[in-house]
Amino acid sequence: MKVTVSETKGLKTNLNVLVKKQEIDKKIEERVIELQKTINIKGFRPGKAPVDLLKKQFAQALYGEVLEKILQDNTYQALSENKIKPASQPKIEIKSSGEDKDLEYTISVEKTPDIKKIELEKINLTDYKLKIEKKDLDERINLLAEGQKKYVNKKEGESSVKGDLVVFDFEASVDGKSFEGNKGEKVQIILGKELFIKGFDEKLLQCKPGDKKDVKINLPENYPNKQLASKTALFNCKILEVKKSQPVAIDDQFAKNLGAKDLNDLKVLLEKQLSKEQSSITETIIRKEILDYLDKNCKFDLPEDLVKNEQEIVKHSFIHEKAHKNEPHDDHKHGHDHSDIKLTKEEEDDILDISKRRVKLALVLNQIGEDFKIQVTTQELQQELQKQMSMYPGQEKQIRDYYQKNPSEITRLRGPIYEDKIVELVKSKAKVTLKEVNKKELEELVKDLSSNLKSKSATKSATSGDDKSKKYTKSENKSKSSKKISKK
Repeated sequence: MKVTVSETKGLKTNLNVLVKKQEIDKKIEERVIELQKTINIKGFRPGKAPVDLLKKQFAQALYGEVLEKILQDNTYQALSENKIKPASQPKIEIKSSGEDKDLEYTISVEKTPDIKKIELEKINLTDYKLKIEKKDLDERINLLAEGQKKYVNKKEGESSVKGDLVVFDFEASVDGKSFEGNKGEKVQIILGKELFIKGFDEKLLQCKPGDKKDVKINLPENYPNKQLASKTALFNCKILEVKKSQPVAIDDQFAKNLGAKDLNDLKVLLEKQLSKEQSSITETIIRKEILDYLDKNCKFDLPEDLVKNEQEIVKHSFIHEKAHKNEPHDDHKHGHDHSDIKLTKEEEDDILDISKRRVKLALVLNQIGEDFKIQVTTQELQQELQKQMSMYPGQEKQIRDYYQKNPSEITRLRGPIYEDKIVELVKSKAKVTLKEVNKKELEELVKDLSSNLKSKSATKSATSGDDKSKKYTKSENKSKSSKKISKK
């Protein structure tokens, strides 16, 4: 094999490769010898047919198989000898081939850029710790007390007011016609909560048990039957009960009902819960700090093919999101053609900026991962799989069966784990200043975090240990408020 570099421009390199016919013939002969033991030819004992006879009979059929293997092996060798680490799959173009010809082909490849080693110890970060104030605890306790409220029937003659619980039956119609799901029995709503249909609660004010009330209201835009969405419906309601809430005494017994020893113990548990709830938010903030630092301080040329590939992914997300803003009821359209959706110049620019940032961060994080020999273990992959299954109660078996039938899919779980480990490594080596903030200050930080499109996608990058082809996946931090008190 003879390899010559025909052109180098930036990260792009073109190589010319020449493989002599004799070398190809030798590979074909080696393959024939491999098959000799398994091929039966009439007139010869199994595995004893002459190699020359087999070559004559099967060489043409084996040429394509051998050619593919030569292209694969020689391309890898050519890149290795020229110390080229591909950023993406090399493109191969055959110039000349045939059973009686030398093989000539070109390799077009973008190499992974040289990334200057990052001195992680010089990175300065600010981490945030939530300062739990008395009003935060009081707010959470009052919220819990709200959930513990008991309702009793109001005195005869008393009408419903905001905060009361009203129990009623209804039958609804649109344009005088009934529709699926137009009846309800013993429906309960707390007036003022607006949990039924927006504006419905106020129509039931000043009602008493036994009253009949006709309520005209517009059905919501996201009503399941899209033909009825936003249309005016008439609800014929019969009031069954009107109840008022009894105040809940916030005392030791209240705390015991929630699983705490006493009120002081409840406050300790709530403080821990609040801190835990906010930890994912502070993790997202410091993660963005890390990625912003790497984006700003790492300077190198980006592989154009990777940027173009990422642009397609980001563009698809933009178009899909835009389509569903315009058509909020058409959830079934996911994955369908949205070619009629046009993007603005500003959106196109945002897509390019996001794509460049993601590619850069993926390359930088990969480099850090390689420098520090970060690995994702089989155990970590299995733990992530268990985590995925726990998100879909009742479907664990289907998810497990899917991954067992498609083992390659489990590698898709690797990217986010790998990235998280690298980010944690950076955090552990950087100089971190801990700053205590109250709830309002933390909310302002979160507001700043999501105030623009770049911040919105700041924590979405991806990494892969595969040198030949980088795969991009999205990682996301989510915080959820817990409604249960637990000492665990």
